[in-house]
Amino acid sequence: MSIILADLFHATKKTYQLQLLAGATGLNNPIDWVQFTEDSATTDFLKGGELIITTGMSRDSEAWLYDFITRLIARKSVGLILNTGRYLFAEAISAEVIALCNAHHFPLLTMPWKIPLATIMQDYGNRLFTQSYQEDRTTMAFSRLLQHPDEPEGAIDTLNSLGYESAAPYLVLVTPAPAIPAQLSAQLRQVARRCYLFRLHEAVVIILQHPDCAALSQTLCGAADPATSPAAAPGFGSGALSDSLATLQRSYEQALFALKMAQKQELQLCQFNDLGLFKVFFAVPDAAILAALADDSLSQLEAHDARNQSNLTDTLRLYLEHDGSIQAVAAASFSHRNTINYRIKKIRQLLNSDLITMEEKFKLTLAFKIRDYLAQ
Repeated sequence: MSIILADLFHATKKTYQLQLLAGATGLNNPIDWVQFTEDSATTDFLKGGELIITTGMSRDSEAWLYDFITRLIARKSVGLILNTGRYLFAEAISAEVIALCNAHHFPLLTMPWKIPLATIMQDYGNRLFTQSYQEDRTTMAFSRLLQHPDEPEGAIDTLNSLGYESAAPYLVLVTPAPAIPAQLSAQLRQVARRCYLFRLHEAVVIILQHPDCAALSQTLCGAADPATSPAAAPGFGSGALSDSLATLQRSYEQALFALKMAQKQELQLCQFNDLGLFKVFFAVPDAAILAALADDSLSQLEAHDARNQSNLTDTLRLYLEHDGSIQAVAAASFSHRNTINYRIKKIRQLLNSDLITMEEKFKLTLAFKIRDYLAQ
């Protein structure tokens, strides 16, 4: 996880006498680099993610700062520090500039002229380099731990050196989103003692240490409204809480399984512990085994429906869902009680089952769950 502008600001605002003038809502954006820029024309070379520092030495009109910031916003820079007191003055910054920064969530900060530019740039560069190095080590260690759980010692030693406890509650989340929005990333950092995000294969993996599970669920379920913004709601899968780094890989595998269920059911969040009977399928990854198990219970009934264009399979599902109530099945299927009674009698004959015992009902219910799981 990159350095967040808010963390950098709060850690150094006293040292460099930083003042935040506008764009406070953008402080949660991550910084990729810090760059000194005076000429508006050089903004075309920015890649995005840079924190810009300028003295305004090239200012040639009253509109220069407004135009400069507009260019930085277009290039997806994360903020601007004005070195004030020589070419730019805080009191001369227009209301239009302040409004522009606030509207685009673009942090605008000032720093007095007496602060040496070389000092702050070297400091920020070192912080970013150190953070990048630690991120590389952390990502490699977590990746090894999740992909090679039989050889955890080296990865755990590395993570211990980075401040991750061996024995602590951890939770793994996965999402196919190409990236996590800065606002959501900031919220995730608030629901756990430590939060680390990285890409593994085609997913973003989120490791949470000491998570507040209730707050996490609320955060993720409110992260996006799929009805109004489907592109922003790719879905999350959550594993069960593990008790140590050594057992983290199981939470990861559970999260991947839960993600599949979230995608199949178009859910914003699917938690492994909430999957109920579907958790059984996690232990049976071979779909052929599950399909054969369902066939044993339902294939004869399904074949009869196909030959006779009947709907006994649907009737049986309703019968199980309504705990054997003929009246409830009749109401749900808009059929007469006598019709349902006839169908149930036929089902009992075809299945050679009285549909009375708990074992019979569970076997058939499980078969329907398997059909639903494999069909999604």
